[in-house]
Amino acid sequence: MRDRLERMVRRSALGDRVGFAGFVDDVVKIWLENHVLVMSSRYEGLPLAIVEAMLCARPTVATDVGGNSEIIEDGVTGFLADSATVRSMTTTLERLWSRRTDLEEMGKAAAKSIREHVPPDPVRVLSEKLKSHIHIAQMKETP
Repeated sequence: MRDRLERMVRRSALGDRVGFAGFVDDVVKIWLENHVLVMSSRYEGLPLAIVEAMLCARPTVATDVGGNSEIIEDGVTGFLADSATVRSMTTTLERLWSRRTDLEEMGKAAAKSIREHVPPDPVRVLSEKLKSHIHIAQMKETP
C-alpha cells in the first residue's frame, strides 16, 4: 500500500511532515527519532511493534483490541482508543496532546511495565519450557 499512502501524502501536502523509512533493522534507531507509536488497528493479537516501542521507553496510542489493553495502561503507559474510528482516534490523540509534557514519564512507565511482562530473553525461556515438556513426554513414554 506504500504507493497509495505516498499519493495521499502528496495530495494532502504533508511531504514535509511524513516520511516512509522502509525496512529498518535497528529498532532502537527508530525510537530515537520518534516519540509515540500510533496503532489504529481494527483487530490485533499482541503487536510486536507496541512491545518494541515500550521497551524503548515510548508510549503508544492504540485501539482497545486484541491484547493491547493487557500491556497498555490507559493514561499511564499510553492511551487506548475505543475503536478505529476517526472520532475515537481524534479524541484519544487529543488526550495525548493534552498530556504531551508527560510523554517522557509515560515512556519510562511503559518500559518498566513491559519488562514485567516480557522476559529479557524470551527465546531462552521458550526453549527451556519446550525442553522441559519434551523431557516430561519422554519420561512418560519410557516404561
